[in-house]
Amino acid sequence: MTRLLAVWRNIRHRAIVERELDEEMRATIDLLVADNIRAGMPPDAARRAALLQLGGVESVKQQVRDVRRGAFVDSTLRDVRYAARLLWRNPLFTLTAALSLAIGIGATTAVFTVANGLLLRAATGVADPGRLVDIVRRNPTHGPGVELMSYQHLLEIRRRATTLADVYGYQLQVTPASLTSTDGAATAFVSITTTNYFRAAGVGAHVGRVFDAGDKEQLEASPVAVVSHHYWLRRFAGDPSVVGRTVRINNAPITIVGVAAEGFKGLSVIAPDIWLPVSMITVISPEGHGMELTNARVPWLMIGGRLKPTASRAQASAEVGAVGAVLQRDAPVKAATPEGVFDVDPTSMVWSAEVASPIPYGVRILAATFITLLMALVGVVLVIACANLAGVLLARATGRRREIAVRAAIGAARARIVRQLLTETVLLFALGGAAGLALARVITTALIGLLPQFPLPANVSVPLDARVVAFALVLSFVAAVLAGLAPALHAAKTDVIVALKDDSQGPSDRLRLRNVFVVAQVAFSIVLVVVAGLFVRAFDNVVSVNQGFDPRNVEVVTLDLTMGGYTDATGREVVRRLRDRVGAIPGVEGATIADRAPGDGGGRTYGSITVPGGVPSNGSARTFTNWMLVQPRFFSTLGIPLLAGRDFTDADRQGAELVGIVGQQTARRLWPDRDPIGQLVSVRSPGPGEPTLYSTDGRTAPERQMRIVGVVGDLDVGGQRGGTAPLALYVPIAQKYLPQVSIIARRAQGRSTLIEELRTAVASVDSNLPVLTTASLERENNGPVQTQLRISATVAGSVGLVGLFLAGIGIYGVTAYAVSQRTREIGIRLSLGAGRGEVVRLVLAQGMRLVAAGSAIGLALGLAAGKLISGRQFGILAADPLVLVGAAVLFAIVGLIACYVPVRRASTIKAVEALRYE
Repeated sequence: MTRLLAVWRNIRHRAIVERELDEEMRATIDLLVADNIRAGMPPDAARRAALLQLGGVESVKQQVRDVRRGAFVDSTLRDVRYAARLLWRNPLFTLTAALSLAIGIGATTAVFTVANGLLLRAATGVADPGRLVDIVRRNPTHGPGVELMSYQHLLEIRRRATTLADVYGYQLQVTPASLTSTDGAATAFVSITTTNYFRAAGVGAHVGRVFDAGDKEQLEASPVAVVSHHYWLRRFAGDPSVVGRTVRINNAPITIVGVAAEGFKGLSVIAPDIWLPVSMITVISPEGHGMELTNARVPWLMIGGRLKPTASRAQASAEVGAVGAVLQRDAPVKAATPEGVFDVDPTSMVWSAEVASPIPYGVRILAATFITLLMALVGVVLVIACANLAGVLLARATGRRREIAVRAAIGAARARIVRQLLTETVLLFALGGAAGLALARVITTALIGLLPQFPLPANVSVPLDARVVAFALVLSFVAAVLAGLAPALHAAKTDVIVALKDDSQGPSDRLRLRNVFVVAQVAFSIVLVVVAGLFVRAFDNVVSVNQGFDPRNVEVVTLDLTMGGYTDATGREVVRRLRDRVGAIPGVEGATIADRAPGDGGGRTYGSITVPGGVPSNGSARTFTNWMLVQPRFFSTLGIPLLAGRDFTDADRQGAELVGIVGQQTARRLWPDRDPIGQLVSVRSPGPGEPTLYSTDGRTAPERQMRIVGVVGDLDVGGQRGGTAPLALYVPIAQKYLPQVSIIARRAQGRSTLIEELRTAVASVDSNLPVLTTASLERENNGPVQTQLRISATVAGSVGLVGLFLAGIGIYGVTAYAVSQRTREIGIRLSLGAGRGEVVRLVLAQGMRLVAAGSAIGLALGLAAGKLISGRQFGILAADPLVLVGAAVLFAIVGLIACYVPVRRASTIKAVEALRYE
């Protein structure tokens, strides 16, 4: 307490403490003078000897201040006040420096904000999220993605695990479903979970209850549901009486038992509206007949667990790995290839317990790689801004040489001077960091705006939370120290005698060091421009690739016919009516219906085929293909060329001969030496009430004959062509009915949108049939590669422009400074007969040498960066001559523009005035 009181007194009552110090110094000097007088010295000589004996009054007083309680805090506060006065007296410098720093810090903080929201944030509303783990199974040879697991795997892990208190599972994808209650029908997104899902997450109910031990996981044993808080407010207006009410979900009676706690949106990136227990899987997957619960080879769940209090994640991961090896041996993972489906080598699979996150493990790895790339790009801008500021601080240090010399002359140590100068830099970075935080919110919003429209409710947020603020503060401090240390050290080495003589010619090493900073600026800026050019070129290449169809001017509306009460028998007719009604809309050039649009949801297999006389390379007679269920005019509407045979017609209906159309590469692989038209294949595709392909009771789906009637061009929505593309089979939707369909309509040129007309057309066929989603095919077809390239190109281009601007400022500053330093030299040259052109060339050569050196280094770094980010998947070239030459020419132009003002000033210098210049 005594020390704290001393600190408070020394800081809060500094004036009183200073007066006491002055009185103590006077008393000490008087005592020394008296001693000297008694020794026989005259009074004047005695005072002079006393002062010499002390070694300088101010020096002694500073030593006393340095050992006081709170001396460091007090001196820091004085440094901050002095730095604030200096920055206030130079508003143009302060504003310019803070703005450039704000751009660098803001861009870096924005990318970290996205990383924080996607990679570091735990699911909201979860109790003690650090104890949750995701149980993942992956094949490292196939990339970072993870495999879904079966319900039987979950039961085995739950039974064998000793480090996990609760092993739970949930469906990663939500399913749109119809919810009908007394006040009408609506659409809801449903997720299937185990009954211990909420207990493991530590989530209670806002109203009613969540799933508990009384809810069973046997098939159709517990027809109950838990509603999310946000859906409860939106659909039921927050009515507590909804608890206990029976509603119909996809026509199945379900009792709502509770509303989840506010803020909880699930454990994945997709936020469900309703949770159903696994016992009600048939509500959203009637075609599975409940096989999801009984067959270990039906993967459909993400699995996680809560660690026991005494267990660590490493222990859980080791145990899961051991259990997984046994499960993989007993129920091997299936892998699909163009030739068929086969068992994966058990030793190639890796099971582990990872940190739980709303983002799936494989997506996190890909997102981390992409965010690291963005962080590197915006980090370069911050480096350029720091180099620019360091160069300016070096120039300012020259103007403050006398001040620094006076400080050194009265006893200030070099470390004390460095600390004062660094305080000024840190304060400047604090201003830039505060402005950068505000700018980060704008940049983050812009980054999120570059993402494609997400058709499902998302559970992702990117808040500027405490972690982001701490990151910005630490980043600002570290950058301030790195940017200000070199200028401060050079300034502290000032020669006191030379500086006090006011020698106008500063040491040349400062100019050399500033040149180094400018060269670094140019080099890093040209790297940004090269990378931006590579991304733009790659994006153009990907967008311009012939995907096998034309997505322009195509609108897509998705429906679930079960929401309108349609069955397998009645649904086929309404599909035909919908197509005819949409085709009659004015401005529609073509309309069709399919189970999905190209590129939507990837490949789907509704059955297997057997080609007579052909045996795939894996030795299996059955071949699994990527099925698409389509109506007539599907290919013409999307611009897919019909290469041989015929299109489907309305005659290809239920009861008629089964027909199919294959892709060009599929035809070549299945019939390399035969004409595919007219070929018969055996098809096993389960229908309503028939055994599934995964049956374990010995029954299998019946085998039917299908005739191939056409060959069409291949699609390239996933960047796969030729031998890497999955086998493609098109089947009439009238012969293989599914209730989930997409209306695909191509609008005429000049029409902005058809969405409202499509909604009206659906309502005219059935006013009770809700539209699930609407989208533009061109926008929706921008997959992960296109999205990442678009974001990367935008970010790289934006930061490249900023870097270009900052580099231009740096070139201008060092050239202008060089002109001011060489004014006397220029005057001498002019007086000796040098022409104006020679002076212009002299100044211009100095600036352009920096540009040339920086460009050479930057192009070399650009080549290295190109090799680092190049890849066949993205289509990025390691070295694009057009980009490299363009970047070099661009910086030559920027250098000439930046040198224009200094060169113009140098050309107007008069010899007489220059010789008198100080």
